[in-house]
Amino acid sequence: MATIQDVAKHAQVGVGTVSRVLSGKGYVKAETRQRVQASIEALNYTPNEMARNLFFQKSGIVALIVPEVSHPFFAQFVNAAEMALCEKGYQTMICNTYYEQNYEQRYLEMLKQRRVDGIIFGAHTVLDISQYENIHLPIVALDRDLGENIPRVSVDHRAGGRMAAEELIRSGCRNVLQFVGSKMNTEVSTPANVRHDVFEETMKQHGIACRSVCVKWPTADISYYQTTASRLLEDYPDLDGIFATDLMSMAVLQSALLHRKKIPEDLKLITYDGTDIIGLTFPRITAIVQPIERLAGEAVQLVVDLIHGKSVENKEVKLQAVLRPGDTTMGG
Repeated sequence: MATIQDVAKHAQVGVGTVSRVLSGKGYVKAETRQRVQASIEALNYTPNEMARNLFFQKSGIVALIVPEVSHPFFAQFVNAAEMALCEKGYQTMICNTYYEQNYEQRYLEMLKQRRVDGIIFGAHTVLDISQYENIHLPIVALDRDLGENIPRVSVDHRAGGRMAAEELIRSGCRNVLQFVGSKMNTEVSTPANVRHDVFEETMKQHGIACRSVCVKWPTADISYYQTTASRLLEDYPDLDGIFATDLMSMAVLQSALLHRKKIPEDLKLITYDGTDIIGLTFPRITAIVQPIERLAGEAVQLVVDLIHGKSVENKEVKLQAVLRPGDTTMGG
């Protein structure tokens, strides 16, 4: 394996000159720079990671922008994406946008300044889509619509919403409720919203009453979910089926048991996302499971391809969620 000394000898310059060429710092005559670069290619010299990134004007960093990393879905996604990026030689910058709206703008500026090589974007703030489309730098969207030129990774939420509805119908529900969060924020365009529409449509097609209740999303505030779940069961004592995401589903299960409701005889429950955390519950919650590790892998591959200048033909990667039977629906 060639060393920096081998490159210097081949180019007939000093090691310091090669170092300045790699770092881009310090004066080097154009002719000398070309000679050093030719020697690097001729010897197939691979500098250390920092020097290589400087040479190619890269930071070696990909930013993962999510609303709140403590939320189970995003925590699991970030963990999987960080591992995938590490395998491809990239470091990860994890960015939360939930608490300050201007964080999103700040991270886009970092991309423009080449302080990060690319962004995997899963935040749910409200910058105008044109701010993304006009950047023309490596961005991949996670469950967000950021314009036709920015690749998107998501699951088939239409199929997911239908599976949830059909499972509650199969379980004999006649009066159901779904919690909706991102759907109520009309300024954020996300494919995930369609699951709520399909769920309600499917229920109505079968003559089943369906309410939709708005909740904050995304948040990992456990007390908020517990309070909301307790109030729900007091306001709607006649419910026999509930569709929610993981934290709310866990809170509903806890509250239902405290209200001495039998699960699933009195109340059926199906959750969406199916993150690892619901494995701590008993009874086991029936879940529509998103393939989070695969979502992360697809997003990482796309952003790395874009960083390397490869064209991306498939602008929308859509994976399939699956039904994982549990104890909170009949016959699970």
